[in-house]
Amino acid sequence: MVIALITLAIMMIGAVAAMRSMNASLVNAGNLGFKRDMANQAERAIRAAMSALNTSSADLTASQTALNYSAAMLPTSVESIPTALLGTAPSTVGGYGVASNVIDLSTSTATASSTSAAAAVPLNLKLYYVVDRLCQSAGEMSSDTCLTSSSLTQGGKKVGGLTEESKPVYRVTVRVDGPRDAQSFYQATFSN
Repeated sequence: MVIALITLAIMMIGAVAAMRSMNASLVNAGNLGFKRDMANQAERAIRAAMSALNTSSADLTASQTALNYSAAMLPTSVESIPTALLGTAPSTVGGYGVASNVIDLSTSTATASSTSAAAAVPLNLKLYYVVDRLCQSAGEMSSDTCLTSSSLTQGGKKVGGLTEESKPVYRVTVRVDGPRDAQSFYQATFSN
């Protein structure tokens, strides 16, 4: 009888340990899901910023607050995140942008399909973004003061020995505020 009680106690301790391990695994899986969703939603802000710059007729040699755009490289933290996006709620994006460019998904809903009907799930996300030209100062682009990109000729010779035109590189930085006070930053560079 004593051996049976000891065996039951050991089995109960093992069951409790297994349940705790399973709960920790579920929490970690949920956190990974939140992180992946935040990364996917950050693509919205990157696309919005890139299309705003590509379709704008604004002069990109000067900062454009309506586009959340700075013609000069923004001051950054040690992690290379523009300080305009740091803080509690950068609705004006540190003076480089406007609140209307904040993508607020906290009231939007995503539909999840189920067997009977679609259920609405709040996204609880806010996306803040800034775009800066990787130049030391605003004004005309110079390869001496700006990070530039040029397309390389793929095979063959250049026609007439012409050099390719250098283009400035732009950096899009997105801050995503998510559920459970989660916060993530994403960056992409492009030239147009």
